[in-house]
Amino acid sequence: MRISQSTMKALSDYLQGFECGIAFKARYITKEIEFEPSDAMKLGIYFEYEATGSLPRSGVVPEPEYVYKGKPNQKLATDYERAKASAEYYKALVKFFDIKILETGFVMQTDKMSGIADLIVEWGGKKAIIDLKYTGLIDDKWQDHGWHKDFLSQKDNLMIQGVMYKMLAKEIYGEDLDFYFWVFDSKNPLNVRIIKEVVDETRFPQHTEAVNQALHYIQHHTKLDDWTPRPELLRCAKCPLRDNCAHMVNHPMIEEVYY
Repeated sequence: MRISQSTMKALSDYLQGFECGIAFKARYITKEIEFEPSDAMKLGIYFEYEATGSLPRSGVVPEPEYVYKGKPNQKLATDYERAKASAEYYKALVKFFDIKILETGFVMQTDKMSGIADLIVEWGGKKAIIDLKYTGLIDDKWQDHGWHKDFLSQKDNLMIQGVMYKMLAKEIYGEDLDFYFWVFDSKNPLNVRIIKEVVDETRFPQHTEAVNQALHYIQHHTKLDDWTPRPELLRCAKCPLRDNCAHMVNHPMIEEVYY
């Protein structure tokens, strides 16, 4: 088994009690299910396809949403109009910075880690990785997935990607590649942030140890098959396992608060 940054994030959520063990096992270990992307994720998938031409992992061309569908005045829904405009701005930025696209949707693997780079590019005479983000939280300081610079260095759930991808690229190319997030605002196509993640050298051995620990934990609990179910009304309602899951609930759970 190889560990991806999304697997590590999901395992962290599970260990903190925010993820159901049954769903984690089905998605990341047995890989028997694909979870339906949220509306925000669908927008991001459409934006990336329009920007780079890369198909999502499903291999299916993402379809936009329309208003007045099937009528003479049919047009893209507003959210998808903005996503398309952001994709066009991405192309303009690539041209402005004189970036040469070398690879799109590039799979990187070692014996323990894996990742898919949105873009491997040549920028200023040097290879680099660009990861595209499409978000409504571009200026948010406080949420875990907010991209405001003030607290970004403290958000491990976002920054871990740059560490892992730089390690993977070093293994594949034998050289250090710069890593960039290009963050596009889903509310305003002209609001874009380009963030170069400069990684402290001490992060690399720390990340190697974290990957080893995650692998050990997953392998151990897979052997025991003791993943903890965490049924919860909204979580179960959107889970693709719900129809055949013995732990599924369709009512709110009673929560105890000690005072």
